[in-house]
Amino acid sequence: MTYEIDQSGKVEDTNKLTVVAYANGKIKSVKIGSVEKRKLLAAMRTLDYPKHNYVYKIFAALIYFLLEDERVDAVVIDYEYTGHEESVIGILRYLLNKNKRNIPTIRFGFVGKSSPAHKAAVEVFRGNKEADLVVGAKEVLRLLYNR
Repeated sequence: MTYEIDQSGKVEDTNKLTVVAYANGKIKSVKIGSVEKRKLLAAMRTLDYPKHNYVYKIFAALIYFLLEDERVDAVVIDYEYTGHEESVIGILRYLLNKNKRNIPTIRFGFVGKSSPAHKAAVEVFRGNKEADLVVGAKEVLRLLYNR
């Protein structure tokens, strides 16, 4: 089954939360708050270089958190960072492989406003619904940097 994934609130907008959600008949969302994003970016600046990869690593990590306990065959991620799709795919595959998870077919495509994934992400972003999973800087750092 194919999972559609959409984001509401860009990772780089550190004054707003970020929500990533999937839909495939069921819906799941993960969010990280603005304060946690700022902590995360500050820590990543000391741990990692080049800094232009931070956003894609965080985005891929949020997708990983959505998929880690799922049996996924294929994923369609909405175009969020045009021109950097291969970076996101590479990081996501690395995280799935490192944690011995199934690696689905991953591609980018248009996930429209009528998609349940888009609707779920927006509902959490607007505060109308609780996220299924809330992550902080520590969880993302642990995922990205623990070997």
